[in-house]
Amino acid sequence: MRRIALLLLSFVYLSVFGQEPAKKPISIDDFGSWNTLNNPIISNDGNRIAFEQNPQKGDGMLIVKSGKSDFDTIPRGNKAEFSPDNNFIVFSIKQPEDSIRKAKLDKVKKEDIPKDSLGIRIFGRNEVKKFPKLKSFKIPEENARWIAFTVESAPAPKDTTENNSKKKKEKQEGDDLVLFQVETGDTLMFRNVSDWSYAKKGESLFFSRELKDSTGTVSSLFAFDTSTGQSSKIYSEEGWLKKLTSDEAGSRFAFLFSQDTIKEKVYSLYLGTVDKTPEEIVDGYTGGIPVGWTPSENGNLNFSEDGTKLFFGTAKAPEPAPKDTLLDEEKPKLDIWNWQDLKIQPQQKVEADREKKRTYLAVYHIGLNRFIQLADPQVRDVSTLEKGNGDLAFGYNELPYLRESSWTGTRNRDYYVIDVKSGIKREIADCQSYVRISPQGKYVVWYEPADSSFYTRSTDINRLEAVSLTKILPVNFYDERNDTPMDPRPYGIAGWSEDDRFVYIYDRFDIWKLDPAGERVPVNITNTYGRRNQIRLRYVNLDSDLEHIPSDEPALLSAFDEQTMTGGFFQTRFGIVADPELLAMEKNQFGGVKKAKNADKLIWTKESVSEFPDLWCSDLNFMKSEQISNANPQQENFIWPKVQMVEWTSFSGEKLQGLLYFPENLDPGEKYPMVIYFYERSSEGLFRHQHPAPSRSTINRPFYTSNGYIVFVPDITYKEGYPGQSAYNAIVSGTQYLTNTFPYIDEKRMALQGQSWGGYQIAYLITQTDLYAAAMAGAPVSNMTSAYGGIRWQTGMSRMFQYEQTQSRIGGTLWEKPLHYIENSPLFYAPKVNTPLLMMHNDDDGAVPWYQGIEYFVALRRLDKPVWMLSYNGEPHNLNAASWANRVDLSKRMYQFFNHYLKGEPMPEWMEKGVPAVEKGENLGY
Repeated sequence: MRRIALLLLSFVYLSVFGQEPAKKPISIDDFGSWNTLNNPIISNDGNRIAFEQNPQKGDGMLIVKSGKSDFDTIPRGNKAEFSPDNNFIVFSIKQPEDSIRKAKLDKVKKEDIPKDSLGIRIFGRNEVKKFPKLKSFKIPEENARWIAFTVESAPAPKDTTENNSKKKKEKQEGDDLVLFQVETGDTLMFRNVSDWSYAKKGESLFFSRELKDSTGTVSSLFAFDTSTGQSSKIYSEEGWLKKLTSDEAGSRFAFLFSQDTIKEKVYSLYLGTVDKTPEEIVDGYTGGIPVGWTPSENGNLNFSEDGTKLFFGTAKAPEPAPKDTLLDEEKPKLDIWNWQDLKIQPQQKVEADREKKRTYLAVYHIGLNRFIQLADPQVRDVSTLEKGNGDLAFGYNELPYLRESSWTGTRNRDYYVIDVKSGIKREIADCQSYVRISPQGKYVVWYEPADSSFYTRSTDINRLEAVSLTKILPVNFYDERNDTPMDPRPYGIAGWSEDDRFVYIYDRFDIWKLDPAGERVPVNITNTYGRRNQIRLRYVNLDSDLEHIPSDEPALLSAFDEQTMTGGFFQTRFGIVADPELLAMEKNQFGGVKKAKNADKLIWTKESVSEFPDLWCSDLNFMKSEQISNANPQQENFIWPKVQMVEWTSFSGEKLQGLLYFPENLDPGEKYPMVIYFYERSSEGLFRHQHPAPSRSTINRPFYTSNGYIVFVPDITYKEGYPGQSAYNAIVSGTQYLTNTFPYIDEKRMALQGQSWGGYQIAYLITQTDLYAAAMAGAPVSNMTSAYGGIRWQTGMSRMFQYEQTQSRIGGTLWEKPLHYIENSPLFYAPKVNTPLLMMHNDDDGAVPWYQGIEYFVALRRLDKPVWMLSYNGEPHNLNAASWANRVDLSKRMYQFFNHYLKGEPMPEWMEKGVPAVEKGENLGY
């Protein structure tokens, strides 16, 4: 009896005190502590991994893993890089967030705000070297004997001698360049450095200094030999030195130099070696340079990989600004819009600074002492091949098609191959939007929308005929699910084989090996495995330096199953035709695959609704997988969502899919409110993770499900000319299917939420149905007739193309299809709205004009419909990621709005009474 009593007592004790605590709902206050992972890296030998783990609010950390279980945590570390020989890691260290906040509260000047520091961890030594006031750092890709970094220049010591105390000292520009020797820990400092360049192979570092005095400015150039630790002055001249660069070996260097004393300086290009004084090689009088042009300070300056060519930008020489003799009020201020302009005025204004600084690529052949102009005012954009080593360059002329792109939405261009030795251009494809050149420049491949086929042409002048690559093949090479008026885009090119012999092109599921010369029969190297199994296979490049796909080595393919939405990886060889070998296929999404440079080790992430995308490590076959991070262990304490795929038939007869999220503690006998969120197609995100975070525009699914909501995310397909009705057919049919299938969904407590295109569809839906108790629409278009002629202010582009060709899917102009524009505009049906509506439309929206929200608001207000609009000042289309206060505010108001209409909670003050402008900033109305 005694034993039985003890057992009963133990049972009662465990039942009351020993059980796991009940999981709790996520609150908005929990968002800040949820961690994200950033910038994962793996050392070249694969033995160490580093990543940042940062809370959304507060100080994060850099975590370095060495070996099986050795974790080194560095508070506030970020932007880390491993050394090429794996013996150290270098990183910046942020200031504590509280310190920055206090400085801002104390109104400390921006330049006096505490700065980041540099941190260096040398493996095998139990310490972190720190250097304050960091501005930048760099380590070479090879031979990293020295770490170079700049810090804010310390003030010069005050000279109190009698002779100098009365002299006005010139303030010297530049930063302090510090060189840290890894082996000894010694440092060298060079004061007032204006520019510097570290050679890729680590043998040399070059830096310049500007010394100002009452008579002028003298620029001096120095070379630092990393093997001897000695520096030497190699050039000094009165004037200004800019754009210092070196070749990979560190044997040659180049820079721009000017002796002009006015603001608008004209530069010349100089070239030198470590043992030879630099010489001027290009100026405004060099043979071949356009009249009135010179090397430009706004262009990039870089050597080819083999060091035989020096590329730089040229432009019209700047002219001194004329003396301004007028008062500001005496000058007219206006923009002149001309119907013949290639770009409308708002776009020109957005791009004005870039256009003022536009340069045109040129090359100097070092061994030939020859200047060649490559780009010109027609063929303005030119790129080099083979890391600058190639004899050809590739450029395009977009000017003939710029004007029409305002309404076509297509960036057609005429493409040219350019002889790098002579500058001669030859057009090789005209009026095309998808064109690629092979790595060695032997072929150009383009996609022709007219017959949905890929074509190729040799760059050899003796072989000019175009070759059809895919026209006879029995599969499509374009987006088969495209439902916009414009021509579908191709699936793309995976890459090229060695020596440009073959090109690898994607269809929806597989990879094809095609002969650009048209001599060999096309083959499907994945043996139609993807199509047979409805799995999309795509090449994963594990070596960014490799410009071709090796045909005889194992290659990694990412995989996505369109039926189950599972993800994974396969392995194949591009030189054979065979079913790819399965490596991993799981109920997860994978991403961020990186390979150690000199070891067969990978890092990657995998995620699902319940699994945060933590970092993992494995071999190339995804065997012996090891989880590296555990960013959010606190998740197990909170109610989390589960998700299932649902399928139904829409009102238009199509089979559609959607995602149904519900709390893990769902009680099927209870009734739950539901929020329907949508954009276009979302079902492929079945295994995508979303962590709790304040909203930038849309609902947070874990937060809402954790707090007793069901969340439904339906797919939408569209019929040209009827985007609003298409949304109705998909969303309402999906909603009705759910309420008929799942009795725990309360059909009287359902709401809509979406942003941008989703916001438009919500604005339309509530004019067609009273099915929903509330709706929240972010940045909605309410009047397509006015939005058609509107501006996307972030880019300055006309919005016409969006309605004629792309997302808005009208398929014609306003005057061709006026009824379609009216029928799809919610504003014209505002009297039919009975659903309470909350909008967010910010006053600096660069995508959907702010007045679209205003038009809908004032119409509904005029009709005495319950409507509210949140306009965050200075915020863009979606709230800025850094705008924490605004994001939290939006999360609170949206949650209060839904809780009132779907859970019967009291209406907050801002909804019931509003917040007068005179109380702005003082009364939030919560």
